[in-house]
Amino acid sequence: VAPCRAMFALLIALFANAVAMASPFPFAPFLVLHYGLTDDRAEIGYYGGFILSAFMLGRAMSSYHLGLLSDKHGRVLVIEIGLLSCIIFQLLFGLAPTFGAALAARLLMGLFNGIIGVAKAMLPELVTAAQQPRAMSAISGMWGLGNVAGPALGGLLYGVPLFAGVDAPALLPTSLGAGLALAALGLVRVWLPETRDTRTGLRAVTEPKGDAEAAA
Repeated sequence: VAPCRAMFALLIALFANAVAMASPFPFAPFLVLHYGLTDDRAEIGYYGGFILSAFMLGRAMSSYHLGLLSDKHGRVLVIEIGLLSCIIFQLLFGLAPTFGAALAARLLMGLFNGIIGVAKAMLPELVTAAQQPRAMSAISGMWGLGNVAGPALGGLLYGVPLFAGVDAPALLPTSLGAGLALAALGLVRVWLPETRDTRTGLRAVTEPKGDAEAAA
């Protein structure tokens, strides 16, 4: 697998993850009103904060364990699980009929999502030492781009009906986010090689010969 293709697949996975995390930022207060939790404008942000923080709470609960899982069973597996969580739980979040269901979907999406941590651990195994500064910059840049694109999509598409008669104002932006995660999953399965030898726990992708000779 060409290194540029592998890096591209990893970057798209990070982008899809960031979009999934950030797309509710602009419409969370409107979702609170949609669920009828309160009419007090002072409390809208309070309830909206639960929607936004549930994802990060799930990540905090599982990041360590997903890191161990990636060491034992491979980096790609954990990235694929994270993308599957972005697909499944984004759709469930968009279809959630109650505030509790929406919170549960966001929490579970974070709970099964270890993409950002594993991507950073995978980077030194995927590229040479000389390429690492540029690759790390690309990871940070793509994560930031996803945090711009996600809220933009959420703000533009919230309330636009996807299916007639379906009372789910967040379904269109979450469906697009899920579709992006599905495309990223396809790229990961085709282009991203496993960099961890699960039998030995050592790096499976060897450094290019030219770099190894230069280092010697």
